[in-house]
Amino acid sequence: MMPPICCICDEDFEPGKGGLIYFVEDEEDKIANQRLRQPGFVGHPPNAFWFCAKHYTKAKKISHLTKHEAFSILKQK
Repeated sequence: MMPPICCICDEDFEPGKGGLIYFVEDEEDKIANQRLRQPGFVGHPPNAFWFCAKHYTKAKKISHLTKHEAFSILKQK
């Protein structure tokens, strides 16, 4: 797993002050996640991202999207 650092603002935050959000898998994510479930494979799911408290709520509201769709919204000012 990746450490809890916000993928939007790079804030290194403490547990409970943000969280991990899983977006809907796209086809590439499905393949990668299937590999990660195999014995002997480890890694961070490609559709899971850490968000600080400032960005968590907005990201959670759009977790029904793929990561590409969500990040195009989240990175808008």
